[in-house]
Amino acid sequence: MSRSAAGVEDRIVAKTVDLAEIPIIDFSPFRHGGEAGKQAVAAEIADACARIGFFYLKGHDVPPQVLAETFAQSKAFFQRPVEERRQSAASPQWYRGWIPMPRREGALDRNSRLFEQYRIQADFSDRPDPDPVFDRPNRWPEDMPAFRAACEAHYAAMLGLSRDLLHAFAIGLGQPEDCFDAWFDRPICQLSLLYYIPIPDGADVEVSNTVSHTDEGPLTILAQDSVGGLEVKRRDGTWISAPPVPGAYTINIGDMMMWWSNGRFLSNYHRVRNKAGVERFSIPFFLNPDQHTVVAPLPALVAQDGGQARFDPVHVGTHLKRFYARLEKSPGDFL
Repeated sequence: MSRSAAGVEDRIVAKTVDLAEIPIIDFSPFRHGGEAGKQAVAAEIADACARIGFFYLKGHDVPPQVLAETFAQSKAFFQRPVEERRQSAASPQWYRGWIPMPRREGALDRNSRLFEQYRIQADFSDRPDPDPVFDRPNRWPEDMPAFRAACEAHYAAMLGLSRDLLHAFAIGLGQPEDCFDAWFDRPICQLSLLYYIPIPDGADVEVSNTVSHTDEGPLTILAQDSVGGLEVKRRDGTWISAPPVPGAYTINIGDMMMWWSNGRFLSNYHRVRNKAGVERFSIPFFLNPDQHTVVAPLPALVAQDGGQARFDPVHVGTHLKRFYARLEKSPGDFL
């Protein structure tokens, strides 16, 4: 994640606004409405990505039981005693599995990390020469086979939905539908199960569960529970709440899609502040391209912009390895 640089950002309280600020888009016509449906939905998505970088997606065809079972297994895991959670804990050498909250000393501040995580990545350990960062096998709680089954089913569903969303982004940018496909043969994606404690009463206004940040990859598909707490920054600098919408995923653009679009799409700052007084669960899926992909503004879009590329090329594997190296040294910096 790319964190906001100035702590002043996290002293701004989010406003509750009309949900139209973050549009709800029905994906059904894209999949079932022929070419006209694809064009219409892609235009809606492109408008949302240009204005705020976030939208809600309904009509996604993901079976409700897939999400319900993943939430149930996530809750079951995080409610286990610490000693049992620790059996599948991540380590700097094998950074998959359970990541606890750091021990806190003194008053909470902007850098406090008030959530736990279970981190699952693409498993390419079958490669002849596996990469130690990207190709390690996942770590699973050995006595919870249903946990693994639910997570793997959810991962597969999110990867399938992501591929269709990439087609919509391509059309929305005026490019061929398969524009991004070649860069997602064996994508190094990540699924996270997140558990947020309530922010204590009386905590300073800058305290949040996760500090304001942007996401590294092209897109994130977020499943929220009913508690809420996600907040999003508008282009005018105002922070607004992004409450859960029943039956819909929350989608946001990440840095790599902003780079590909040469800035047409916005990778926007967001954060979580759980002020509801109860625990909160969420499940984000972070789409990443293949390890050796080089992300750079699409040539056709650069040509439309008078030949000016607004972002330098970035090698995905190198970029994410630097990101993960920071996490291994300081897990409290992680979302």
